[in-house]
Order: sequence, then C-alpha cells, then structure tokens
Amino acid sequence: MATDNLISTAELKSLLFDLKDKRPDVCVRFRLLGQMWAENFMRVIMITEKGAIFNDESINEFVNVSDLANIMQFEVDNRFQNFQPHYHYDVKPVVSSE
Repeated sequence: MATDNLISTAELKSLLFDLKDKRPDVCVRFRLLGQMWAENFMRVIMITEKGAIFNDESINEFVNVSDLANIMQFEVDNRFQNFQPHYHYDVKPVVSSE
C-alpha cells in the first residue's frame, strides 16, 4: 500500500506522547514546512497544546515547534510500535474546515 508512510498530525502528536512517556530513548528527526531536514535526532521533552519541545543533545539545544502541523516529514532512530527506524513518514497536511 502506498500510504503506509502517511499519518495525520493527531497521530504524530500521539506518537510523540508515547515516545516521551514510554520510550524516551527513541528520538525523532523531522522536516518543517519550507525547510531542510533537522541535522540531528532529538528527544521529546514536552508536548504543548499544538506543538512540542525537543532536545537536540548533540549540540545541547532545545527546539520549539509551536505547531505540529508545520512538520511535513519525520523519522525515528529506533523501532517503536509500527514505526521503522530511518524511514521517512509523511504527515498529512491539515485541511481547515473554517
């Protein structure tokens, strides 16, 4: 199936909660809208109402993503649930109904 790598922003948020609470050893790397891929994998530190805060431990820097809808693609560095390591997953763009 061609859409195995497509998830919604809500599913991404749920994944980030699970990583933070159940598998803090699994880190993520992502590509924001209009940007290149983040250079390093980052640990999930906190989930906010719409976004998340990550820690890039390799350069000791926090990364604040104010809106998860800005994440276009992501990958994890270790297998978790049905997510394979180093596989690019696409995040479905949110279509506003307003």
